[in-house]
Amino acid sequence: MKLLTVFACFLLLFVSACGKNEKTSETTSTTSKTTNKEKPATPAANTNIGQVNVFLEVSGSMKGFMPTNKAEGITEFQKTIDPFLATIQQSNIIQNKGYFEVREKPYPINYEQLSRTVRYGIQQSASSTTIPAILDSIISQNQDGVNILISDFIYSPENNRAVSFVSTDIYRVLSKAKQQGQAVSVFAATSDFDGTFYPAEKSAQRTIANCCDTPVPYYVWVMGKPELVSLFNRELVKNTFPEQVHSGFTFEAPAYSVLDKYMPAGNWYCVAENGSCQAITISDMKAPVEMIVGANFNGLPSAFTSAGYLKQNLKIQAENTDAQITNIYPAAQFRTLPGVSGKNTDPLKPFTHFIKIKFTKLNAPQTEMHLQLANQRPTWVQQWTTPNDSQINQEGAKTFNLAGIMDGVERAFGAGTGGNIFDIAIGLQKEK
Repeated sequence: MKLLTVFACFLLLFVSACGKNEKTSETTSTTSKTTNKEKPATPAANTNIGQVNVFLEVSGSMKGFMPTNKAEGITEFQKTIDPFLATIQQSNIIQNKGYFEVREKPYPINYEQLSRTVRYGIQQSASSTTIPAILDSIISQNQDGVNILISDFIYSPENNRAVSFVSTDIYRVLSKAKQQGQAVSVFAATSDFDGTFYPAEKSAQRTIANCCDTPVPYYVWVMGKPELVSLFNRELVKNTFPEQVHSGFTFEAPAYSVLDKYMPAGNWYCVAENGSCQAITISDMKAPVEMIVGANFNGLPSAFTSAGYLKQNLKIQAENTDAQITNIYPAAQFRTLPGVSGKNTDPLKPFTHFIKIKFTKLNAPQTEMHLQLANQRPTWVQQWTTPNDSQINQEGAKTFNLAGIMDGVERAFGAGTGGNIFDIAIGLQKEK
């Protein structure tokens, strides 16, 4: 009987412990949902790309980038694109590679042949093919891989009046890509040019021989499923090209936290949860409140994290307070600041940028302060566009109606309309 009683007590303890674990698990799950309500579970990240196809336009307008008889050296185009192609060819994350020369349509060739064209010039140039037609033929194949188009993107249709409709033509083609769940990254660079230049605007002159005295823009479009394009950009493009713009992507909100040990001012303290501080309590507003918010922007394209873009497009939205961003520091600079350099910097390791925020009033018991990064067209697009490229030696590195081309891209993907790349919130509350 005594043995049975002991067993019963043991069983009761076991059931009680299980019940406690179940309750703890439920509480953790609820907290997780509340904390991450704007971060739904995402599938495992891709680490490989099944197929990458590279398309090089070889029309007459491209010969100046790849001249057959350049007097000295090679062009910047060749210096950049040749190693870029080699990186693709040698990449272990790409299972299959395809290479094409775009004439009146894409023609398959092998890597050695394409490399030879880039290095030693276009031996036999093709007649011009319109950009919308090229894009249409490319996005119709390899829909589950990544497609890359290298071109000067000079829109030169047979009917010269059609140049006025480039935005609509690009929109119609890329709408198909959008419907297929694709995204596009446009990378841009300039190069010296040694050959005949073919203006899109032919009302002044049809060609410019022995051109050019100025660098000429060229573009690398990377198209495919957003997660694959992001992987390709991160692992292979990296910082190859100086300018970029992205459409059709949804970026996960960055990890962030208020850092109360670095350069604080005023009377406030953190309300920490799950190892980070995303809300603060203000004891009083006798003195202005200043705080540092650390954020990890590693998941964003570099175009969105440049100093200029952040300064212009990272904003605070908040009611009942006059909160404003007073500075944005990259990690390397922040670690050298007074009040930071002499302290333990281990808590700073998860973050790539540090945002300094100041406010002098809080006119409600509590509010939320939203840090929002706007998705805006980069300034280089407008700087590189021209309505008449027949004066390229006088105007400099510009592309005919580049802004119109990007209008079509943005219309197709719904980008560039004032949406936010991310929106992260920090709670503010007065001490009760």
